[in-house]
Amino acid sequence: MKSRKKIVNSIIFVIVFLYACVSLYPLLWAILQSFKSEREFLTSIWSLPSGLDFTNFRTAFQKGNLATYFFNTVRNTAATLVVDLVFITLAGFAFAKMKMKFKKFLYGLILVNLLIPTPIILLPMYLLILDLHIQNSLAAIVFPYFQGFAPLGLILITNYFNNIPDEVIESARIDGCNTAQILVKMIVPLAKPILSTLTVLGGMSAWNEFMWALISISDVKKYTLSVGISTLNDKTSILGYTPVFAALTVSAMVFIVIYLLAQKAFVQSITAGAVKG
Repeated sequence: MKSRKKIVNSIIFVIVFLYACVSLYPLLWAILQSFKSEREFLTSIWSLPSGLDFTNFRTAFQKGNLATYFFNTVRNTAATLVVDLVFITLAGFAFAKMKMKFKKFLYGLILVNLLIPTPIILLPMYLLILDLHIQNSLAAIVFPYFQGFAPLGLILITNYFNNIPDEVIESARIDGCNTAQILVKMIVPLAKPILSTLTVLGGMSAWNEFMWALISISDVKKYTLSVGISTLNDKTSILGYTPVFAALTVSAMVFIVIYLLAQKAFVQSITAGAVKG
């Protein structure tokens, strides 16, 4: 039995390893190209760079307006995360721990958004921001991003709150805490792992989003990284190819680093799922 278990574990390890290699290869390839000179890239796209040359990164920031795109994306992502965490936490607490009429119906109504393909709602959303005269504004980005992430975030945080014993809340009420105090002083500290997970997932969603940013923003100075990098791809005759890879590397590495820093809390929220008394 032990030998059979080892064989199965070895097969699983090989499959996971191969999957990881296939998944990481495009990213690693792009990173390697970002350190090449334009001549090295055009000579051979498969060779390793001769050294760590940061000229492409400087070109991307100085001539490709990458600094502007980066700042816009940081601002949009930060604002989106604030809206995500505040409203999803409030909604999750209400659905998990508060009594109200039509709770299941309202919860299901929000989750219906998961079944709606994004392309279907792009035109109505665009017409809406035109009617509200908020095109090229922060609101035109943040609230559609929130609408897209809210159903998944609500599922995760509601399930997490459901696993917090009701006795914890009742004891706090006996001690004189109102609902707001219970949420801020007890629930939020207990929910740090799931909030970290929502931060990573919601942040990645907002950071990498392309389609809506392309539609809702027409001002070049307000482009996000994803849209800005796509415009750099059209300037390869001027900037070259390697600065585009440098811009892609910058965009990808930000949330890779954030994920690595928040990995412990991320895993904890997935595996724990309950408050241990």
